[in-house]
Amino acid sequence: VDGERNKELWGRLFPYDFVTEGIDQTRGWFYSLLATSVLYTGKAPYKSVLIQGLILDKYGQKMSKSKGNVVWAKDLFEKYGADPVRLYILTKAAPWEDLSFDPDEVKHVISDLNILWNVVKFADTYMTLDGFSAEKYPLEKWLDKALDEDRWLLSELNMTIHNFINHMKNFEFHKATNLWREFVVEALSHRYIRLLRRRVWSEEPTPDKYAAYAVLHHVLKNVLILGAALVPFITEYLWQTYVKKFEREAAESVHLAHYPTPGPVDADLVEVFHELFTAFSALAEARNKAGIKLRWPIREAYVKGAKHVERYKELLQYLGNVKEIKVGDCPKDYIGAAEGGVEVCLPGKLEPELYYEALARELVRRIQVMRKEMGLEITDMIRVEINTSSDDVKKAAETFKDYLLRETRAVQISLGEAAGGKEWDIAGEKVRITINKA
Repeated sequence: VDGERNKELWGRLFPYDFVTEGIDQTRGWFYSLLATSVLYTGKAPYKSVLIQGLILDKYGQKMSKSKGNVVWAKDLFEKYGADPVRLYILTKAAPWEDLSFDPDEVKHVISDLNILWNVVKFADTYMTLDGFSAEKYPLEKWLDKALDEDRWLLSELNMTIHNFINHMKNFEFHKATNLWREFVVEALSHRYIRLLRRRVWSEEPTPDKYAAYAVLHHVLKNVLILGAALVPFITEYLWQTYVKKFEREAAESVHLAHYPTPGPVDADLVEVFHELFTAFSALAEARNKAGIKLRWPIREAYVKGAKHVERYKELLQYLGNVKEIKVGDCPKDYIGAAEGGVEVCLPGKLEPELYYEALARELVRRIQVMRKEMGLEITDMIRVEINTSSDDVKKAAETFKDYLLRETRAVQISLGEAAGGKEWDIAGEKVRITINKA
């Protein structure tokens, strides 16, 4: 801007808040700007500088055409897409550090974007089924009907927004980006959605279900706004296809939406749920030691060293697939594990009556995979035929027939030839299953 010709505009813009370039421009750009500005105006031309590190090859060598180690952005975009490349660069190193760029590592961040995609798809599917809209079920009117896990997620979101904004203000883009990824993958997908599934699968239109939808919509909307600077294309697509679908009055674009401000944080609830997931992690490790898969129900588990177990006992029973959580020392011959000061132990092997329930769960899992492979909608009902020589599998199918019908959306489950079906290995037994749309 020419200060002599437009002094009013010059006065508003100068000195500049922020300039950035690579470390190779220290003398040629940053110093020359500083020197000429001081000579001309008597003051520095910028308030803050971000000196970026160099992009090196995966071995830490400088890229050059002669070495043949140059990575072309166009090739990366065509192979992976622009958003994964951006996300990889943002998370790999601090902006001021040199970055060893390994093209093969870009695919690692794609899994995180797939998780975001699947969470939005999950929300879209069940919100559509239950007729949710942000206008009909506004968060402020339904929050009092929310459960503890819903309020916990809001607290986690508010902490994330607060820390994300602070990191961005300090140019710590790597910390902000990793914080965003961790919230999406851990808090939202691995924890909250896992807890939410039991509520949305029920066809009962309970108030807490719509409160959960209101919370989830609010959280996803804010996640997309925070992520818009990091992955602008996928966030814009999900804004148009998801947010605008359930909230017609939302901004025209995610890039035009108001930036979120952090709300209140219930520190007590955050502590309780942190302990819950610590206990669940210890329980999962104990299962792993005992060779008992998570989808196999167990009669009881003991928890020791936890302060809040009575508050989340029911949730831990659900997450850990345990009939009863007890507080106290481990009985003799139980198998245990510890994490973060919390000890959990469980019986070393399955009990017979629970084994049949475990086999029924295995059948459900296979049938759900087959439903997905057939491209069936959640609302589609099916008929199932099972063929096996295993008396245990037969008994499981007969004993838990109502459970199988409910969980697989089936109108009929029968034992027969299962001609033309798919063969599975279930607990070492060969089982052939056929499903057909009812």
